[in-house]
Amino acid sequence: MYKKRKFVPGECMHIYQREVKGYNIFYDLEDFLVFYMIFSTTARHYGVKVMMMCIMPNHVHSLLSSDSLKNISNFIMRYTSLFVREYNRDLGRKGQLFHKSFGSAPKKGGKSIRSTIVYIGNNPVEKSLSSVAEGYKWNFLSYIKRKIDGVRMPVRYVSERLRYVFKVIDSTATRGSYLNYSHLRRLMDNLNEQERDSLTDYIVMSFFPFETDSLMGFYKCYEDMINAMHSTAGNEYDIKEQYYPETDKVYEYMAEVLRRDFGDKFSNQIRNVIMLPLEIKFDLAKHLLRATSASIYQISRFLHMPVERRAAETPDSE
Repeated sequence: MYKKRKFVPGECMHIYQREVKGYNIFYDLEDFLVFYMIFSTTARHYGVKVMMMCIMPNHVHSLLSSDSLKNISNFIMRYTSLFVREYNRDLGRKGQLFHKSFGSAPKKGGKSIRSTIVYIGNNPVEKSLSSVAEGYKWNFLSYIKRKIDGVRMPVRYVSERLRYVFKVIDSTATRGSYLNYSHLRRLMDNLNEQERDSLTDYIVMSFFPFETDSLMGFYKCYEDMINAMHSTAGNEYDIKEQYYPETDKVYEYMAEVLRRDFGDKFSNQIRNVIMLPLEIKFDLAKHLLRATSASIYQISRFLHMPVERRAAETPDSE
């Protein structure tokens, strides 16, 4: 039976979305950026205020506010469908990506909201993706700091190629649109690593969706919020998050191993691994078992391998 969602107009709501089978979703830089741009432009379209967001390998947390539950629901359905469409189109994939229902918990009162902010910000610390919350790019804490301080990268210090790319970003953001995978990839072509980092920063700041004034209303200052994250992990028992006790850092290492040992196939897009035939995935699973500390369960999530067959047929490392 459908359980009616709790909602208080104008109050914050913690949203949790995960991949339908627990598999990984976000592999490459383009995955994070395309999702972020779609999320940001759709939030503006529906008038949804974004306080926090954290993109993890197989799930997403956000803290939102709106006067209407319908607006939040439509916002989530819209950005989810847009991202899945772009993701599937780029891979030649079909089917569902996110679980059909999202987790939600209303947050009322400063203490509850602060606890959720800490929980979302510290998600990558809990999963060993970063030693400190602000060290992880995709909870956007470092960018929130930039916004508060009014820091933006000076365009005069970048290459002519990057100047052109920045103009494309400005035009796209102004139109309330986003870059799909192929367009983003074309813009990244012939950029060196430093330029790609600059482009990432520019995209995040150009599509910036976060209500920093509202967020800082719960703390004395940015440093106060960060100190709260350093001193506690935060707890969230009101959303049934799918939890795995192992570190997520191993996913980054598995990607490095594939680039190192199979560079001709995975030099640019690790995400392509999920579309390989199952027989090849089993060969890769054997290799990753030997070359990394990843568990068989982590490898199955990384490779999108069926759980039952994976557990029964994938051998231990030799």
